[in-house]
Amino acid sequence: MTYLSAASALFLSALIIVAIARQKTGRVFQKHVLLFAISLLVCAIISNVLISIYITEPGLSQETGIVLSKRVQATFDYMFGITIGAFIVVATTAGITSRKDFFRYMTNEFPNSYVFYVFIMVVTIVTILVSPVHVAQVNPPLISFEPYFLFINGLAVATLILYAPYRFILHMRRTNPGEEVRRDTFLIIFGISGFAVGELLFEILLPNFQIDLRAPGFILEMALVGLIAFGVREKSFLQTLIVPEAEAHLLTKPTYELDRGYTYAVLERDASQAFEIFKDYVTHGTQGLCITRRAPKAVMTEYGLERTPILWLSRVATEKNAVRPSPPEKVALAVEHFIEVSEHCVVLLDGLEYLVSHNDFGSVLALLHDLNESVAMREAVLLVPFDPTAFNEREIALVRRELRLLGPLAEEFGPVARVSR
Repeated sequence: MTYLSAASALFLSALIIVAIARQKTGRVFQKHVLLFAISLLVCAIISNVLISIYITEPGLSQETGIVLSKRVQATFDYMFGITIGAFIVVATTAGITSRKDFFRYMTNEFPNSYVFYVFIMVVTIVTILVSPVHVAQVNPPLISFEPYFLFINGLAVATLILYAPYRFILHMRRTNPGEEVRRDTFLIIFGISGFAVGELLFEILLPNFQIDLRAPGFILEMALVGLIAFGVREKSFLQTLIVPEAEAHLLTKPTYELDRGYTYAVLERDASQAFEIFKDYVTHGTQGLCITRRAPKAVMTEYGLERTPILWLSRVATEKNAVRPSPPEKVALAVEHFIEVSEHCVVLLDGLEYLVSHNDFGSVLALLHDLNESVAMREAVLLVPFDPTAFNEREIALVRRELRLLGPLAEEFGPVARVSR
């Protein structure tokens, strides 16, 4: 029964590993951390089976084999706990996309909650390796543990159970994701917490009462890990949208001050003033989002934007921070999501002509109508660079009715919005 259950668990783990490995995602480092964590569980199952076979050989102490089996499997399980903790940190920290980013985070944010978490797990592993364990009966196994052993293992399980909800729920409060992402996040929490409870139950508590359910425990634990793998399957780019953050908090007086709750058409040919206003806002404590036709790296270099999220408005780009121009609802979703999760933000939508070329003017005008309402409700500021030479008189008139006018060419088309300089 034990071997059959172990084989079933290994089959489940193989399916999970293949599914994760084949996943096409922009968060490759997160995928690799999860794969490594599951590999540790596979090692735990294999070592448990091999030791169980070994102790059936004539002349060998079964008591010693049972203790060795427990210690090796528990060590791998808590190493899985350490790795799944790293996965939780990576999944809830948007700036971590590589091993280098992870070590930089651990250095810059030291001490942090993960350091305390790892400390508890390491102490538990040491306790498992050095604590005396008494096997009173072999079949079914009756194992007695020292009180401090039970206390430390209980503390480790409680830490794992609490750490996942703490990080993920805090992250959801910051990012305000949609219902699907919320549902999958709770599946991940349930999978991690359920595994921790199962480990304590099947490997420590039940053997202490002469109950051996280790065989079905293998399958149940791998099924719970499967929930984690299901929950992290790739979603839209909004999942990896950087948490709103101001570029800087300069103490100097801002150059531009616009009335909040309005959308501004910045009439110019090269969008330079729109970017100038945007940079002025985000360097004086305002959270900003830039959607542009230009490559994000070029925008970051030219305007010195390192923390501000930048989305590339492109039909062919495959980067995780690219958003397609058609249908225009994709752009609306990005802007509205950002406005909802930030406080009095500023958004720069550069590429109106590009949007019109891939849709039609009516659809893009409807997009501006919707965004104008969202901006008004959240007291945000939306900047839309607008080249009047690319549109006819009727189209310019419709834009003038919906948006406030700014920019060097604005006076030719009507009253200019008030801006303090």
